[in-house]
Amino acid sequence: MSIRYALLRLLSKKEQTGYDLHHTFQEQLIYFWNSGHSQVYKELSKMENDGFVTFEYIYQEGSPNKKIYSLTKEGKKALIEWIIHEKTNPPRIKDEFLLKASSFHIISVKEAISLLQKVIEKEMHVIRETQKWKDHQFPNQTSVQKQKIGEYVAVEYGIRYAKMYIEWCEWAIGVLESLEAEE
Repeated sequence: MSIRYALLRLLSKKEQTGYDLHHTFQEQLIYFWNSGHSQVYKELSKMENDGFVTFEYIYQEGSPNKKIYSLTKEGKKALIEWIIHEKTNPPRIKDEFLLKASSFHIISVKEAISLLQKVIEKEMHVIRETQKWKDHQFPNQTSVQKQKIGEYVAVEYGIRYAKMYIEWCEWAIGVLESLEAEE
């Protein structure tokens, strides 16, 4: 997947500025796609050249001018083509903390446990914030509108992923404590 389809997906919901798109990335897509501010603008420029997005230039007094991007028919067609016909690659784990954890053999058990506990705290914060967002966006979770079903299932994945990560950290702490008891 590329940032292109994530942006097309966001623009399929509503028109947005590049700034808004980046902010929405951080809020909604954080569990399955990561993007820097400059990446968003670079890709928007490419998509405009490809005819997938267009923009309206808004002049503002006392504030920087802004571009409001919207999806074109060609952009919607490209997004649908990608959803239906492009092969989806299996997920790849690219997790910096997992790389650190694979090196726990060179630090003390106490330090490793401390690191895992910090990750648990961070993930618990993520769950709380994500759940708050989900409750606000989907107050009646028994009947979700089709227009929002993608966001609903994706945010649930994010919450479940964070819970799994906490469970793994707790398991790893147990392994480390057993190791410490043997020494």
